[in-house]
Amino acid sequence: MRKILFISAVLLAAAACSGNKAATGVPERVKPSKNVILMVSDGTSIGLFSTARWYKRYMTGDLELPLALDPLFCGLVQSRLSDAIIPDSAPAMSGFTTGVPQRQGNISIYPEPHPGQDVVPVDADRALQPAATVLEAARVLKKKATGVVSTVVFPHATPAATAAHGARRNRYHDLGRQMANQNLDVMFGGGNNILDDDMREAIRESGATLLENDVEGFRAFDGDKLWAVFNEDYMEFEIDRDDSTEPSLSEMTAKAIDILSKDPDGFFLMVEGSKVDYGAHSKDPVEAITEFIEFDNAVRKAVEFAEKDGNTTVVVVADHGNSGITLGDANYRHYSSKGVDSMFVGIKDCRISSAKMTKTLQNCREDEIPAIFREKAGMDLKPAELAAVKSCMTRTEGNYMEVSNSWNLQNVICGIFTSRTHIGFTSGNHTGEDVYLAVYNPRGERPSGIITNTELNDYICKELGFPSRQVLVELSDKLYASHLQVFDGCELEVVPGDDYPTLFVRKDGRQLRIPAYHSECYFSETEGEERIVHTLCPVVYMQENGQFYLDTSLAELFK
Repeated sequence: MRKILFISAVLLAAAACSGNKAATGVPERVKPSKNVILMVSDGTSIGLFSTARWYKRYMTGDLELPLALDPLFCGLVQSRLSDAIIPDSAPAMSGFTTGVPQRQGNISIYPEPHPGQDVVPVDADRALQPAATVLEAARVLKKKATGVVSTVVFPHATPAATAAHGARRNRYHDLGRQMANQNLDVMFGGGNNILDDDMREAIRESGATLLENDVEGFRAFDGDKLWAVFNEDYMEFEIDRDDSTEPSLSEMTAKAIDILSKDPDGFFLMVEGSKVDYGAHSKDPVEAITEFIEFDNAVRKAVEFAEKDGNTTVVVVADHGNSGITLGDANYRHYSSKGVDSMFVGIKDCRISSAKMTKTLQNCREDEIPAIFREKAGMDLKPAELAAVKSCMTRTEGNYMEVSNSWNLQNVICGIFTSRTHIGFTSGNHTGEDVYLAVYNPRGERPSGIITNTELNDYICKELGFPSRQVLVELSDKLYASHLQVFDGCELEVVPGDDYPTLFVRKDGRQLRIPAYHSECYFSETEGEERIVHTLCPVVYMQENGQFYLDTSLAELFK
């Protein structure tokens, strides 16, 4: 009997272990959802989860208050590059949207090999080819409405990696032109100074209404396609935002869902909590926490819709860690005997970001500095702090990613803010820890355990109704083949331009004029007028190899 009981216990334990193993990773079979919402908090270390939750509890007085994300948490994601373990936003997001790990600065392309450093297999034959994204697959193959919401300039790394392609993330006009020609149903974000007349025309020709710095028009809009761009550069931090001039991230999320959900085929929406990353780079606890809480508010809006709709999956993830933020620093002694007040009391009256405080101080007299800190941040400056502020009043850092790495006014302000807490930072740089994964699925079909960025892409593909991410590989070859391959046997000429190059293809008296980054080409036969030919996605020109990548169907014009 003892032997039988022992053997039974072993078998039950083995079965349990086997069951646990099978339950981790991405489910093999997933019933597709009509709508998929991908939400990304940029630059969010896992420690910010706890820090923001306790801050919110302290500020509201409800010490049991959860984040909207809490019940959705289901695992961790290894967000890696093709050749490094600590990513930047462009290749990190590109890995989620394409299933292809990429190199620094890459926006949804196949990476070039890095011999001796690659951490995943790299296909050298595909190097620099645009890699189709889940947004493009949803729009082209499933006829779904598509949208992108962000609070930074609209062709910034994360939104661009959802709807554009390129080797360098900082080529905003090339990426922005692609997004304007991507036939998006919704695009909300910052960056009016990037829009040009060519982009505006493309947006309007797609049937979308374009609003610039028009929050009233945004709120009143009741149509099917909308671009709404606020501020010349990035939108304000939530803690600084003026509701009469800019909507919040949660409001934009709700508005995007309201518009996109009108499509009978469903929708794909990407929402980015963009400026969590800015706060982490600056090592500003107030910026990082309040931006993450507003992102959590946006998650709540998405999940409320999903619960009511019954056929929507919401995937929430960080693209990478940043700053190694911790709830507790090296100076927090006797922490076990201290209450939550000791952590946050010093910033409870702070109602301004370090970025906004920097601008405010640079427009005031030195004798006004103490009063401004008292009014805006609820802090009385110590003599050494006041001296430090005065010593760098004219010193600024133009690159938000380098604020904590140079001597500048914002860095000093962040140091003052942090010194009023016991929140710690390991650096102001990206970090390589696994990032959180939270998923709402109406059928409970969620990834679990620790998965890779490519496996997360596989899950998103399945939720969109594709058997695997292989469909993106096939779509890449259809939408983004090299012009040398597509027009083999034709006369080819690339003509540079002030804004973008143009490819001319000629054969037997026929000519095709193909502007880079557009979705309209112009075809003419012998002495005939040009007619417009539409491509399924914008044509991409890669400066690195001088090749145009375009829709293979264009070859039919010369047969």
